Order: sequence, then structure tokens, then C-alpha cells
Amino acid sequence: MLITNRERRLCQSLQDLPAKHGYRYNDSARNDLLQALFNHLAAERKDVLLGIFRGALPAESEPWTLRDAQGLVEGAEYSEEARGRRCGHIFKNTEAVYRCKNCEVDETCVLCSRCFNASEHDGHSISVTHSSGNGGCCDCGDPEAWKSPVICGIHATNSSTSAGKAKAHPELPDELLDSIRMTIGRTFDYICDVISCSPEQLRLQKTEDSIRHDERLSHLASKWYEEADDPDPEFALVLWNDEKHTVDEVTQQVARACKREKRFGWDKANETNDYGRSVVTYSKDVKKLLKIAKIIEEIKITVTIRSSRDTFREQMCGTMIEWLQDIDGCSIEHDHDVLRNTICEEMLKSWRTGSAAANSAVGKEGMDDHEVEDARWEATQLLGRHFLLGRVRPIVPDSDSDANSNENDLDDGDDEADSQANDDEMDLDLDLAPE
Repeated sequence: MLITNRERRLCQSLQDLPAKHGYRYNDSARNDLLQALFNHLAAERKDVLLGIFRGALPAESEPWTLRDAQGLVEGAEYSEEARGRRCGHIFKNTEAVYRCKNCEVDETCVLCSRCFNASEHDGHSISVTHSSGNGGCCDCGDPEAWKSPVICGIHATNSSTSAGKAKAHPELPDELLDSIRMTIGRTFDYICDVISCSPEQLRLQKTEDSIRHDERLSHLASKWYEEADDPDPEFALVLWNDEKHTVDEVTQQVARACKREKRFGWDKANETNDYGRSVVTYSKDVKKLLKIAKIIEEIKITVTIRSSRDTFREQMCGTMIEWLQDIDGCSIEHDHDVLRNTICEEMLKSWRTGSAAANSAVGKEGMDDHEVEDARWEATQLLGRHFLLGRVRPIVPDSDSDANSNENDLDDGDDEADSQANDDEMDLDLDLAPE
């Protein structure tokens, strides 16, 4: 498949971004990525980019969000800016939902109260229900939802036109349409290229060889990108949220493992709690990272070690997904549907593989989780505690005269401790036969 010069420039930009920012993903790197995506979406034309952002581009330090620039905030579906668009108002709990049986294609086609009152339904069969708050939106402006056109005073391009015939607009230029398709399609491909190299099993045995092997397997393919080998790559130790450890537990363990102050551990624990993961530290010394990981993992906290480049790229993918959500529903010039439709079309196309995709089979035979492993570890910890408390007695031969004495010695333990063990956890008063 041929690749255009514009797409090659976008691929080069995506490839170079991690090194450009020193493999540290921050607000500057995020904005740099968003600018590149928007620039290529607009066919690398500043006049088109200015038009998309309503004449004023965000400052370098400001977030690049198209929804904010086009005024797509809550309630904007009823503003003058919404004329010619679908309403899309999302129903809240107990909000009135209107059906017109004369106009609707089927019973799922509904109107919000404002669109119903702004359109003509005299003499029609109407029903009103209340939303349960579980979803659903107003279908005003969607021609596929109505067998008879609904001319809404809020959203119709010209409320005086008959049968919903809106003012005709020229189509977008082919160059712009091609650039929109290319940018959105390349975004999906890049996400797949990166995530397909990310290991799904986070608790695999870590060795220096396996970590370096993962770095080599995660290179982007020369067909789309021009990535050279790094003879001395840097690596990142990443802490993951497992919803099983408290912030205090993680704080203490991270601070101890990194030999840092408690505040450092606290910051990393809270970042992990808020975002699902946190980069604890970077180093080119893999052995050093393995020692830190071993200490953190003593209480079964999940950590991984991957190259700083691949960790940065994973963070890029998160921003790309947010970018697709941001542009969905926004407009390019007069076309209010081109971005949403293109996202749907490109999502259904085949992935143009641009990496080794070493973990692309993940999920095809069931997702890997740690429930069984965690249950076994917790049971082991629990049994260990009960042995210390004298709650579990190994079976010994009856003929051994010392057996009863030893067993009685075990029974002479602290009754209060026995009682506390019963209160805290299930009673594991078991007889374990020696192996």
C-alpha cells in the first residue's frame, strides 16, 4: 500500500515525539501531540485550522480541545451554534421524553421537551414518559429517525423551509476529506501498533534479558516508520493500581524501595490511585530497577519494567483516544457529521500493522487476571498467621510421647490472641498432614 507524503510526515512526527521530549510525557508533550494531529487533520493548512478553532488557536500552554473551541459544552445543543446539527441531548433521570407516533420511524426515536415544543405536532398521537437516566438522547435533526421531517425551530437550518429542505452547502474539498481520513485512520493504526506490543500479563517473571527482549520486539516497523535501534535504551518502572492495597501501604513500600522520603511514595501512590498507573523511576541500569521492583512486589503490588520509549508511547495512545472523543460531534466548516462518520468508518477498517505486534493475540483465548494467584497468596499469608497463633496443628504419630506435650504447648497460647483471630478472619482450625 502506497503512503502519501503527508501521512509519512505524520508517522515521522509520531515516531520522533518520545525522543523530542526526553521520554517524559508531560503537558508539553501532550500539546505537541495534539497540535500534530490537528495540523494533519486540517491538511496542514493554517487557514483551515483557524476555521476549525473559530479563528483563534489555543496558546502553547493551553489544552487543545476542539469541543471547547466550538462551544460544545452542556446546554450548547440549544444554542444558535447548534443550528443545522443533530440535538443529541442526553436524557437525565426523570426527564420528560416525547414520542410522536405519526413522525417516528420506530418507538426508539424520541424528542427532548425543548425540541418537541419547538416543532409542529398538532393532531398527532403523542406519548410522554420519564427517562430512567440510563442513557438515550434526543433524535432531533437525525433524518433517519423520522418518516415525516421534524422541523425544529432550534436545530433546523431554516425553520421556514418546507419538508426540512435545508440550505445546500458545497461539499468539503477532496484534499481536506482525504487528510481527515488519513489522520483518523493513522491514529487508530498507531494505537493498535503500540498496544499490541504491550504485555497483558503484568506479573510475568522479570529478568534483564526478558526486559531487553521486550524493548527490541516493540520497535515500529520500517514500512510506516523509520526507527533506528537504540544501543543504550532507558527503562521505566511502572506501578499499577490493583484495587487491593491502600494508599498508605503503597506509600510505605515505594518510599522504602526507592530509598526516598515518604512524600515521594505518597505522590506515586495517589497518582496510581487516580490514573491507574504511575512511573516510579527511570534508569538505564536494569539491575537497579529489578531490585526496586523486588522490594515493591514483596506485598504483591504489581510493577512492570518497560523501555521509557514504549511507556511514553502508551501514554500517547491515551491522549489519542481522548482526542478522538474530543473531535467526535464537532464540525469541519459547515459539515457537522464528517468527523463522527469518519471515525466510525475508519474504526471498521482493517488494521495496517506497523509493529511486531508481539502481544496481538491477547484476549483471543480469554483475558488473563490474577484472581486465582491472589487467592492462593492470601490463603498462604492467612495460614502463616494462624500457625503463629497456634490455630493450625500438624498431625503427628500418636505413638510419639512428645507429640501430646508439644500439642499442649501449642494450646497454651494466648487465648485472647485466639479470640482475636476468630474475630478478624475465618477460622482455619485445620489438621494439615505432613507431606
